[in-house]
Amino acid sequence: MTDKISDILKSWHKGRNVLLYGPPATGKTRLISELFQVLKTPSHSDNGIILDPDNLNVPFSRPAQALTIPQPVKVIWTTFHQSYSYEDFVLGLRPEISVSGTKLKPCAGVFLDAALELTDDTSDYKSVVIFIDEVNRGNAARIFGEFMTFLDFDYREGGRVALPLPLRQLQYRNGYSEEIYRLAQDPAKIPIGFTFPKDIYIVATMNSVDRAAVPIDSALARRFDRIEMRPDLSVLAKEWALDENLISKSTESSWQQLGPLETAYLVLDRLNISIATELGPEFELGHGLLTQMNVTDLTENDLWLELAKIWDQVIYPQLEDRYSGRPEQLIELLKVDVPPLSGSYIWTLRSTYGSTINSRTLKPVRVNEAPMDVIKQSFRWLSR
Repeated sequence: MTDKISDILKSWHKGRNVLLYGPPATGKTRLISELFQVLKTPSHSDNGIILDPDNLNVPFSRPAQALTIPQPVKVIWTTFHQSYSYEDFVLGLRPEISVSGTKLKPCAGVFLDAALELTDDTSDYKSVVIFIDEVNRGNAARIFGEFMTFLDFDYREGGRVALPLPLRQLQYRNGYSEEIYRLAQDPAKIPIGFTFPKDIYIVATMNSVDRAAVPIDSALARRFDRIEMRPDLSVLAKEWALDENLISKSTESSWQQLGPLETAYLVLDRLNISIATELGPEFELGHGLLTQMNVTDLTENDLWLELAKIWDQVIYPQLEDRYSGRPEQLIELLKVDVPPLSGSYIWTLRSTYGSTINSRTLKPVRVNEAPMDVIKQSFRWLSR
């Protein structure tokens, strides 16, 4: 993940926003949340940031390379969702009740408030970073509205074609707008012809799998540098202290001796290769699904049971979702038609009683409730 941090900083330095894109559980939200905390409580040094994924207690540190955006930095976190709107992100008109009646007062959203922050003479901040989690869970094009233009640094203050803010909702008098209420500051006014400040940066995450999400349109997507977050088996190897060079390849002679952690590693690898081949790499399973395994002070049988529980609660439901409408591909993925030559195998087809129907439906099963020898053999076979 260290190289991802470097990529984000490089994009900001060249005046580009960043979109972290990939399947769930590949570390997108964790990465930006850690970065958020570092920028929120910076070191006394003016140096840059580096991530050490092996250091779980203090994953970030300051290297010699300088942080390339102006400091100090104000950080803002927001999460898009189906009810999130332009009024929340840019500018909304909200009712204000007084003795003289009710009127609508303009209230700055996250994006406009960032611009007002950098033009406030009393502010100490030199740049603002907005973290947007799940950017495609809301209707991003509608949320940004005409402010989508200002995602492009060329149209901001100091850009090649600096454009004025098009805030037609506001009333202007004597060259200034009416008062705009800010999120946590005194109200502000903006002059006619006000241009958007340069040093506002966005880093967003986008789930590549969620069918309920709204697709990002091309006009919005081209204003971001896209950084793909892929499943990374090396994260599992480091967390579980596995030597990737020594992990068995589950050959005919060795697959029955695989331990629970090596098996989990190989199962995820095989599932993702199959998913990428049949559905596309954006549908792979993230390594974070397995990092939640508790591997501290457990016996080998406890580890097998941990793997079975995560399979039942997390992994298999995601496989069902990805292979919805493709039952034969799921059956093939689970090797139902080619079980081990001897012993029991968990994944089987449903039996029919008193009927001649040829069942091609998976039998419902809770893997963690199966006998231990069956759990071991089934997962080991699935890893081949």
